Amino acid sequence: MPQPPIQPANIRPVTPQEFAVKVAHALSVLTQVIGSIIMPLAGFIFTVSIIMFILGSIFHASTLRRAGAGGMIGTAVGVLLYYAIPTIFGVLQVVSQSFK
Repeated sequence: MPQPPIQPANIRPVTPQEFAVKVAHALSVLTQVIGSIIMPLAGFIFTVSIIMFILGSIFHASTLRRAGAGGMIGTAVGVLLYYAIPTIFGVLQVVSQSFK
């Protein structure tokens, strides 16, 4: 005799508003946690990139100089994107409101 499917007892439907609040809270916590890691890491990578750029300039090593410049640009873009996260989420929220 086939057994009926098992229904989980602790799962309940949530409203879109509850879901939005929980997702916003989770993203807020995630942003705080990532922020404590991103900024020290970005500072370290930027420092190493500056050293690489200076050493490449002193020893006329174009590859080392390009790697240092790329590291500085990449770090700057990454930090800008990190600080733009609230704006990006705000734009996505406005766009999602238009589909309701």
